[in-house]
Amino acid sequence: IEEGIAGVEFKNANGTKQVRKYFSSAPDQVIAGQYKSEGEDKLNLTFMLEPGTGIGAGAVAYNADGTAEFTGAMTSVNYAARLHIVASEGATVTASARGITVKDATEVTFYLKGATNFNGDMEVLNNYFTTETSAQVSERAKGEIEKAIAKGFDAVETDHIADFTA
Repeated sequence: IEEGIAGVEFKNANGTKQVRKYFSSAPDQVIAGQYKSEGEDKLNLTFMLEPGTGIGAGAVAYNADGTAEFTGAMTSVNYAARLHIVASEGATVTASARGITVKDATEVTFYLKGATNFNGDMEVLNNYFTTETSAQVSERAKGEIEKAIAKGFDAVETDHIADFTA
């Protein structure tokens, strides 16, 4: 926990090493996680987003490209949640109404981003929210996840550790 990373590492009954790690990156504004399997057994995982009830959320859209999202609006805030799954070469990624499923992977990385139209610039009095719609908030979140993916998990992790330990 000294580096702000949660995780576990173990060998299963077949001797396959499993490594899982998770962290919330302030520099890249995403939650990132990675699963690795070293040995005979491959990773077979399903990822889901589940919005709470009573918050005005739309249905979750799961897409064959390994992405998922939902958007919504409450009285004064528009919001979005996005998830992007990146699987190792040779893995199969499918989407259904129940989530995104990855089969036969040696490595799976996920990036999760929540965003709102809240204006964090408290210097602007009485203007706490931008005029962004939920769709615009979702597109902004998509761009931030794509930047983290382009940067790569290892670089996102390195920058997270540097920021967390500063």
